[in-house]
Amino acid sequence: MDRRRESKQGEVGQRQRRQPSFAWLFLGKVILLAATIVVVWAVYAYLHAYRLDWLGWFYVHLLPLTNGLYAMVETYFPSDMKYKIRGAITDDLGQRSLFLLLLTAAVELTLYSLFKLARAIDFGALFGRRRPGAGAPT
Repeated sequence: MDRRRESKQGEVGQRQRRQPSFAWLFLGKVILLAATIVVVWAVYAYLHAYRLDWLGWFYVHLLPLTNGLYAMVETYFPSDMKYKIRGAITDDLGQRSLFLLLLTAAVELTLYSLFKLARAIDFGALFGRRRPGAGAPT
């Protein structure tokens, strides 16, 4: 029984971290989603207003992927659905949608990685402040 108690408490002088509740995890995902939407909107607005040539470059490079989607629709979808789906992925809309989808994925991965990096860095140790009980000599 003593071994169980020791294993639950960890080593003497160290507190184990509790798993965050569902509400905190959900709130974190909502904040990540909101930040992703704002950053993607800002990047797309910047590209559309000031760097239209960059946006065109991305669209040109996404054209083969759009053509691949057209070929997939032509090959695998039934005849009655082809017309509707082809209308949904027109040249401009298809490339813009793919660009925004890829931009969103890249921004979300970047923000998530930065958040995890910030949690991994012990800022208190960097600035000379330590949390009580953390790194206490044994």
